[in-house]
Amino acid sequence: KIQELRTNKGGERKKKKIQELRTNKGGERKKKKIQELRTSITWQPNITDIAACLLVKDENRRLPEWLAYHYTVLPLRHLVVAVDPGSSMSPLSILQRWNNTSEMNISVWSDRDYTFFPLDSKLPLDLSETELGIRIHRTRQNHFISKCLSHHRDNGRQWVVLVDADEYILFNRHVKNENRALRHHACEEDFKVMETEQKLPMPPPYKQGTSDRNKLPAIGEKTIAQYLNEEQYNLPWYTHSCVLMPRVLVSDGVDEKQETINKDMPIGFNATHYETMKYRRHGNVNLRAGNKWGKVIIDVQRVPKKILRHPIGNIHRPLKTRCQKASPCFKKSLLRVNHYLPSLSEYMNKSDGRRSLDAYNEKIAHFNGKYARSDDNVRPWLQKFVDTVGKEGAHELITHLQAHKT
Repeated sequence: KIQELRTNKGGERKKKKIQELRTNKGGERKKKKIQELRTSITWQPNITDIAACLLVKDENRRLPEWLAYHYTVLPLRHLVVAVDPGSSMSPLSILQRWNNTSEMNISVWSDRDYTFFPLDSKLPLDLSETELGIRIHRTRQNHFISKCLSHHRDNGRQWVVLVDADEYILFNRHVKNENRALRHHACEEDFKVMETEQKLPMPPPYKQGTSDRNKLPAIGEKTIAQYLNEEQYNLPWYTHSCVLMPRVLVSDGVDEKQETINKDMPIGFNATHYETMKYRRHGNVNLRAGNKWGKVIIDVQRVPKKILRHPIGNIHRPLKTRCQKASPCFKKSLLRVNHYLPSLSEYMNKSDGRRSLDAYNEKIAHFNGKYARSDDNVRPWLQKFVDTVGKEGAHELITHLQAHKT
């Protein structure tokens, strides 16, 4: 509104109007104007669920746990899955089970749903087989994510998460033994506004909301959608249509005791069947070399349709005009992504040109530093899932998972 007043003609009268909006003068008229500006934003007033886009290749072992977790924690209710044509197994039976027995709406796409040309047709001819595979994967991913975000936007969904099948979103709550290691790289510490259309004349400073991580709810106490619904007029959600979440690499602890990983497990469920239960160890949360780049959650209703007509930049910073650099500060982030590293045999078993024994050993070394810690922030999800769908329903939805792990 201020920008419109600045750019249009009107002289002293409009200067006075701008001053009224900026200062405490203006009384009820100013309050009404601010309320109009708030309610005119395209956000839905009641956020009840969250959507996602997921590209999979031979993730049948992980998929049931990933679905059950995000069904409970987000709650995930709208999912688009793209299946890599190079997959050796189909996830359709798992996805169909969820479509038939839960409130989740799942669509399955193939390359022809989001591309109009062979993915290797625009790549250099002199690439090695490994490099060609990596480039095709990234091209497929960029086209799929763009089309999926547009699909969710067209269907009236709001917040959409972009993570992989080995990644889990959670509240970034403080833990007692959280390390105090210094960062080894720069990070985005402020809540600067990326898009000019979001620079609204709100009375500064913006309310910080529950930026104190000690006040964040535990899993099971509140879903992430409920939290967003309460905090949507506070930072960073009010000013950002794309919010970055730091990733934390998690794996097996050293000599992890069985009673520790089985603690608080629902009766009839074995912790060793679940990555989110048996893996508790992470390295220095401030070391990007170990944890890599962050991931994002996007309010697609605040992203102009024209931006989504083109392939995204990359999965870590998909919309450069909306997303900050993909290096969020752990200590100030309200959400985070746990990225689970499997056993060596499983890691090497997946066809991926980026994987090697040296790469795996480099990741494992991340868990041996003095700033390595363990935490159980994700642990309550399974009991909450069982309470939500019932014990029989829970077993039905994760049978495929246990069949692969027994």
